[in-house]
Order: sequence, then structure tokens, then C-alpha cells
Amino acid sequence: MNAEILKAIIEVRPLTFLYKGKVREVEPHTYGQLENGHEALCAWQTAGGSGHAFRLYLTREITALSVLDETFSGPRPGYHRRDSRFVRIAAEL
Repeated sequence: MNAEILKAIIEVRPLTFLYKGKVREVEPHTYGQLENGHEALCAWQTAGGSGHAFRLYLTREITALSVLDETFSGPRPGYHRRDSRFVRIAAEL
């Protein structure tokens, strides 16, 4: 498990990272393991990539990860705890 992603969720802090060649800024919501065994992050993308929305990121493809200093207000509308795509959840808002 990635300690920085866990910290960001616990402290309600945004993350920035490189994913598929683009810098992303996200508000992390759920982090854990998918049915296929891969670790993943479900987050609301606020900058980078293709617009604002919930996205699923495979953590093995995340590089240059940083926890930002500011906080965000909490879960975005439409967020559902206990995301059924995850078989094991390490942290969630």
C-alpha cells in the first residue's frame, strides 16, 4: 500500500502525479485492491487529463506522486462509500 495515498485520504488532501504521460491533480476518495489484484485509486480529477470527473487510476501506473499542502472539503456529489469495484478497501472518505 502506498503511504502517501493513505495519508492524503486520511487528511483530506489532494494529490498530484503523472499518469499516462499527463500531470493530474485529484481529490482521492477510495484506495484499495481490485478483483484482479491490482491496487487502484478512485479520485475526483480536478486538473489534467480529460476534464473533471471520477476516475480510476491503477497505482502501478502512477509516478511522481505528491500530497499537496491544502485540504479539500470532502466527498464530491455522487461518491459512494464501499465502491463495489474494490474487493479490499484500505482507505476511503
